Formats: sequence, C-alpha cells, structure tokens
Amino acid sequence: MYPLKNISVLTIVVIATCAVSITFAHEEQVLLVGRTGAGELHVHMDFNQPVELPESIFPGISGYAFGELAFHSTILDEPAEDLFQLSTAADFQLILIAKDAGMEVWNDTGSGYMGTNQTYYIGPAPFDNHPLWNIANGTPGNTYSLTLKLRDVNNVYPESDPFVLSFTPIQLVQRIVIQQVDSQHVALLWPSNAVNWELQTSVSITATNWVTVTNVPASVGTNHSVTINTTGQQQFFRLHKL
Repeated sequence: MYPLKNISVLTIVVIATCAVSITFAHEEQVLLVGRTGAGELHVHMDFNQPVELPESIFPGISGYAFGELAFHSTILDEPAEDLFQLSTAADFQLILIAKDAGMEVWNDTGSGYMGTNQTYYIGPAPFDNHPLWNIANGTPGNTYSLTLKLRDVNNVYPESDPFVLSFTPIQLVQRIVIQQVDSQHVALLWPSNAVNWELQTSVSITATNWVTVTNVPASVGTNHSVTINTTGQQQFFRLHKL
C-alpha cells in the first residue's frame, strides 16, 4: 500500500452490517448429550450464550441462520461431569417447548419452522445432528431464546429437563481498503465474497441519499477493485448491504 500524498481527501465510511470474525459452533459450541449416573438424560453446554447467528447464506431463508450448533452424543464417560455414554437401544427426539417471537428452528425435513410441542428426530446414539437455527426477524444486539427438551421414544430414559438456548443476530463488517494508484487516482478494494453489497458514494457523510458507484469492479486477487479520480471534490464511500 502506498502513502496518500498530493491527492484530494477521500474518507472511507463503512456501514457495518455483519461480523468478520465468528467463532463457529463446531469449534467450541456443542450440545453434548449423555446420561447421568442416575440414568437421566443430560444436555451439557460448555459455551457462552447467547450464541451468535450470522446473516443467512441459505437460499430462501431470511434473517440470521446457521446449522453449526449441533447435538453430539458423548463418546466418552466423564464421571467428573456426571456424564456417561448413551445406550444404543434409545432413540431420541428434540421437543420445542417455547420460543421467543422471531426465533425459529427448522424441522427435521427442512420444510418449515417447528411449532411448539412439535418434535425433531435426532435418532439413536452415536449422533451428530445439526438443526438449522434461524432468527427470522430480529435486531442485532438483542437476545432470542428457545426452550427445548429431549425425549427417548423407546423409553430407555425419561425425558430430559427443559433447557434454554439463547441466540443473538450479528452483522458482518465488510471493509474497504484504499490504495494509491498515481497522483490523481486511488483504488478502492473490498472482498469479492461480499455478496449483495454495493459501493456507494456521497459528498457528505451525513447524506441521506447515497449514490451507487456504477463503475464495473475489476477482480484483483480475492478483491473487487474500483479506481476513483481524486482531483474533484471530497468524496465519501461506503459499502451498503442490499
């Protein structure tokens, strides 16, 4: 990157809408299912809540969604946690007891949202099941919860105690990088995987009507790039989520 010298001032304004770094559930966030020494079902959650949901990348699914937070049957006995392996004779369902407005979980066929008292088939142990969690209508920073429990349809174990999962929607920040091309031009670069984002400009940072930059972006490595003339009046730029 070159220093910006002898050019008109360009101020880059990024309208934040998604979080760049997301700790995905398969790394740290797992609902570990086992039984206690007394033979009761137990869901062990060793992660912080609310769980962050990024903007949905799933076709036809709006809002914020992911399927990384999974139900795993424990494969080890952990006496210190009073958590032991499940019998293979058991067969499990997830039951939705209650949900906040805007918070959803998709059914096991992917045909629609679960309603209260409906079931989601998980199956016998060992299992690794990933429901699709979806805040269909929510505000970043707010928390939305589901209350659930597990049932063994073969009655090897009694139903689990109800447990609560809380989620919050997050928005990704797509960043603009500015590079000097020559004394009269700079290049604005942003990630090429920023789908449904557009570059906009205004002569004022407080403007209510930003204008879409119509220059066709070039591909530079893993980025989109637009070259801007800097000899005119001061300009402000932002990335806007469509």
